[in-house]
Amino acid sequence: MPGMDELQENENQVRFVLNGELVSVENADPKQCLGDYLRKERGLKGLQMPCRQGGCGACTVLVSSPEFGSAAANAPVHRIVNSCLRPLCSVDGMVVTTIEGVGTTKKGLHPIQEQLVKSNGSQCGFCTPGMVMSMYGLLKDNPNPTPQQVENGIDGNLCRCTGYRPILDAFQTFSCKSTGSKSSGCEGRSGDCDGRGPVDIEECGSRRELCGGELTKLTCSKDGHTWIRATSLSHLYKLLRSTKCSGGVRMVRGNTTTGIYPPPKAKVLIDICRVPELSKVTVTQRQIVIGGAATITDLMVVLKDNIDLSPTFRPLLAHLQRVAHPQVRNVGSVAGNLVFCNLHGDFTSDIATTFMAAEVRLRLGMANTFGTEETVGLWEFFQMSLQGVVIIEIHLPYGTSQTQYKSYKVALRKANAHALLNAAFKFDMEKSTGVCTRPPVIVYGGVKPYPLRAYRTEAFLDGKCCYNQEVLNQAYNILSSEMVFDPALGRTGYKATLLASFFYKGMLALRPSGSIPPRLRSAVSNDERAISTGQVSFDQGDPTLYPVSKPYSKSSAALQVTGEAVYLDDVDYAGELHSTLVVATVASAQIKHIDPTRALAKKGVVSFLSAASIAADGYCNLASEEEEVFASTRVKYYGQALGLIVATSKEIADAASKLVDVTYTDQNPPILTIEDAIAADSFFSERGADFKYGSTEEAFEEADVIIEGQVSTGHQYHFHLETQRALCIPGEDNTLKVYSSTQHPSLIQYCVGVGLNKPQQKIEVVVKRVGGAYGAKIFRSTAVAMACSYAADKLQKPVRLVLDIGTNMQSVGARSPYLCKYKVGAQKDGLIKAIQLLIYNNTGAHFDFDYPAMDTLVVWMDCAYNIPNWTLVGKVAKTNLPAMTYMRGPGFVEMLFMVETAIEHTATVLNIRPDIVREMIMYVDGDRTPQNQLLPTCNVKHIFAALKKSSNYEQRMQEVEKFNINNQWVKRGIGMVPCKFVAYYELQAHTALVNVYQDGSISIHGSGVEVGQGLDIKIAQVAAMALGSLSKDDINPQDIRIFPTTTIVANNVACTGGSVTSELAAGAVLDGCKQIVKKLKVLADKLENASGEKPTWAELINTAAASFTDLQARGRFCAGPGKDGAFQYLAFGAGATEVEVDCLTGEVRVLRSDLLLDCGKSLNPAVDIGQVGQPNTLNMVQGAYVQGLGYFLHEEFLFDRDSGKLLTDGTWEYKPPSSKDIPLDLRASLLENSGNPSGVLRSKFSGEPPYGLAASALFAVRRALAAARTEFGVNGYCSLNAPATVEKVMLAAGLSTSSMFNVK
Repeated sequence: MPGMDELQENENQVRFVLNGELVSVENADPKQCLGDYLRKERGLKGLQMPCRQGGCGACTVLVSSPEFGSAAANAPVHRIVNSCLRPLCSVDGMVVTTIEGVGTTKKGLHPIQEQLVKSNGSQCGFCTPGMVMSMYGLLKDNPNPTPQQVENGIDGNLCRCTGYRPILDAFQTFSCKSTGSKSSGCEGRSGDCDGRGPVDIEECGSRRELCGGELTKLTCSKDGHTWIRATSLSHLYKLLRSTKCSGGVRMVRGNTTTGIYPPPKAKVLIDICRVPELSKVTVTQRQIVIGGAATITDLMVVLKDNIDLSPTFRPLLAHLQRVAHPQVRNVGSVAGNLVFCNLHGDFTSDIATTFMAAEVRLRLGMANTFGTEETVGLWEFFQMSLQGVVIIEIHLPYGTSQTQYKSYKVALRKANAHALLNAAFKFDMEKSTGVCTRPPVIVYGGVKPYPLRAYRTEAFLDGKCCYNQEVLNQAYNILSSEMVFDPALGRTGYKATLLASFFYKGMLALRPSGSIPPRLRSAVSNDERAISTGQVSFDQGDPTLYPVSKPYSKSSAALQVTGEAVYLDDVDYAGELHSTLVVATVASAQIKHIDPTRALAKKGVVSFLSAASIAADGYCNLASEEEEVFASTRVKYYGQALGLIVATSKEIADAASKLVDVTYTDQNPPILTIEDAIAADSFFSERGADFKYGSTEEAFEEADVIIEGQVSTGHQYHFHLETQRALCIPGEDNTLKVYSSTQHPSLIQYCVGVGLNKPQQKIEVVVKRVGGAYGAKIFRSTAVAMACSYAADKLQKPVRLVLDIGTNMQSVGARSPYLCKYKVGAQKDGLIKAIQLLIYNNTGAHFDFDYPAMDTLVVWMDCAYNIPNWTLVGKVAKTNLPAMTYMRGPGFVEMLFMVETAIEHTATVLNIRPDIVREMIMYVDGDRTPQNQLLPTCNVKHIFAALKKSSNYEQRMQEVEKFNINNQWVKRGIGMVPCKFVAYYELQAHTALVNVYQDGSISIHGSGVEVGQGLDIKIAQVAAMALGSLSKDDINPQDIRIFPTTTIVANNVACTGGSVTSELAAGAVLDGCKQIVKKLKVLADKLENASGEKPTWAELINTAAASFTDLQARGRFCAGPGKDGAFQYLAFGAGATEVEVDCLTGEVRVLRSDLLLDCGKSLNPAVDIGQVGQPNTLNMVQGAYVQGLGYFLHEEFLFDRDSGKLLTDGTWEYKPPSSKDIPLDLRASLLENSGNPSGVLRSKFSGEPPYGLAASALFAVRRALAAARTEFGVNGYCSLNAPATVEKVMLAAGLSTSSMFNVK
């Protein structure tokens, strides 16, 4: 029995090739992940780790080794992995490639990077390196991928900005375009698909020190933790029996489960990746044998290569494709998934359910009894204690010619989402008669802890005909009686219906396809998603404004695709300290005592700050009139900041934050929802709204019909991958430099100055770029920056504060939920005469500066409609949640949905098509809005009609109706809505400092913040246009340098937000450039008179420099009131969406979306929508639209009713759209030949209107459900709240189990 002394004699160096360089790490930290090592020790900051759960893909790197793959081969296999989960020690002997090893701006871009730049496939850029690495890994593993493989390749990567369309379009250029054709791959492009380092990745198989040879017994120890590499099964048994290891040992293969649950406490981690007996997947005459360390990808490869050996393999492979994502499947073992299910019965494992139905057996080795073995089934395995147990093999038997195997899964989204409920069925039957020749296997996961077999149902069906209606009815009755749902697993009502749906689908699928009635076939149709596509249309701009209105890639696009773009957390400072918030674990209680003693005793902890300590230090604890930085006396919501731990490392600060002891008294049940607030009469009465226009009372009396109803919207998390963060650096003369991920540097400067009792001249705020914002970083970044500044000023050290995703979601706030009760008065012909709205807003425990101002709802209330009578009463609910805040189109999106719902309801009651009702009441030229805004020109009817025509709306309406008549279980719907968005920027000042240097180069210090909207390239285009007007040669906008935003220049300016910053910043730049042009004009005229032609730019600037002309100017733009009312201008748009709804599961597939938006004369159509030469590229418009799809269809907050904790506080439970949730066909257009006399250079905004147009998808779902309810005999209007998740959709369909099992 080995002791630790024997283990210490082994190799203790982790050696691997990193981007072509041999790296050796002595006694590597067993707890350190590869991503942390790469960022902290190697300075490779291209990868990001925003979630640390393996859920976003921003940390993706490529690992190459013969370890991967089931065959014992020398040649390395290439697999992408999540570096946030992959232990550093596990890559010993491998080759690691990061984004820095793929291509650089200095050495040249890789073809993948080039294509992504051309397609405008990055916005904020935070996710971009991970996207590139996923595609790079796919091409390394398969140089000739199919379009489906390309689409599957980014299942593990999330993007909140682009809507995925331009990314997929870029990557599809590397695919086979049709079956049998070869991909162009990287041929004919600069660069290649191989690594660029001096060591060829393909040669590593022969290098013993890198990729194998005779393996040494690697042992690394640090801080009481030890990593040991087992090299044989006997070695593994010895380690597990070792007294030094007992009680604290964990076997590690992929380490992927640590992204879901904290791993079991263990001082010894045993790496089983290199155990030969566990690593193979072999094919025998009767079964596939899966080694205990074989990965899910290994199994999928073998299943694909042997797909015809068993009728069970094809459906198994299809189901495995929906397990996690490539980064997890590549390193996560099949056995590890089963072990995880054993340890966490509430984990609804797809592998466990499908394997149990396939009658898998496990060969187990018992270390404690010196390797004795036994073979068990899965249910027996799930009841076992696993101490000392090793899964040696998994035996997957073949089916017979009589076997039929079906499996099902429903999740919150199509890819990278765990099952809410799953099921698998294995039947051996005579296909001609439908008689079971042996008891079937019926398994459900998510009913109770561990997958559950329906033994009584199986016994009943043995020997019976599964085509018989009465048999099916009796079988279901037995099934429903033995499948009793555990309430602790949640969603019992939904799952109970899914139970029947899965059984119905499974039984129907058993029948020969020709015998299934045509109307029922959609229930068993192929579930594989088609390849998504996109189209774009816009005019060629205005040549008199060029380069403005021409398409250019973003200024930082090349930096983003290479990982060279620097974000706040990418710059290290010598001697810096790290901090972590200490947050409340209750939602409503008095703070009795905060005791940091245990935390301060931890080695590496420097200080603890709280409300009491900062008051003693003379700091101000108020982030605003409404909000404390640290709670002083009472906790108002779960996750509220109580203090700040400062330590020498982030890891120490995180650990110490959990050691601060907080005692509470007077704890109350939390008020979480609007309904809770109504019951408790908990409101902010001073922030309500009471608006009247016309007389709704008189209109209601005269109306032919009165319609009343209510609708609600939920929260939405911004899901900016770069969480809230700040870095504060003290300087000489009592100054402080603040780096903040913010949309509002001026506000940060002001608040930090107030907090530290310093004049603002002592505070400089710097922002280069922000990795996603969407409104969250206008106000919610202030408290984070202030907390960090206290520590930096107190300790006189640089201090960094970076929120983890859980804290960010718990503490920062999100989009506000609303509840609307509406009343509509209309004529019989559909003309709406009056709308009355009672609206409740859930704002949280306090206000977020000026949000929400309920009277702003009046701005959006009328949508695109001239309705003569309005009443709006608004009430603001006070709840035990963090302050809700701005999120893309705040108020606009919610009001559009609420009013459009009322219109849909009215149209349904009157039996008139909703689009016809809408057209009757749309604004026309010369109308005035309830806000007294004159509409001298109003093109909403034109846009609506144009989209109707271009989308073939009328024809598709008929096709939808025909489809619904011919299909019982899958229904389609099509919805169409217009939108009105207002530009309001009176007194919103922006500034710019423009410099022209002696060599002719140009730089700009602007006041807007680059958050991914392409602000930098837009203002560069404006500068190039203005300055280039004097020279005969053009100025390339991409040669103009845009400096980071700094309050040295951009002081006392407006925030970046509201979709108008690009215009305002452009106006400031234009003003500065005009000043310089005025100075240069005299010189230019002299040169032109002397030579007879305009001078070149270089000649002009040389002449100016020689005459000491001042070539610097500070521009400013600050608009007054609009000429037609309060708003500078209005813009209109329209969207039409067609969906398909599986009424048996609630799953929604967005088939097609058509968008038409009036952007005036776009400053840069490549950024606003797409790029010339890339007709399938979409950007800002489709990005906003897909984010809206998330709001209306997917994203849901769930809370613990007792504690107030947000349960959906990470990538595991909160699901924004993935690339598999976007429309199969997305067509976006900018209105041609448009302009805007009131806008800067005739432009209009593009970032927020498309968001509201995504409501058309929910209305399409509602209409599909209305068709289903009619079919199922359910009367009444089908109301549908947002988000319309799979659960809500299915329950709204009115589906009953009695309507199933009616196969004739």
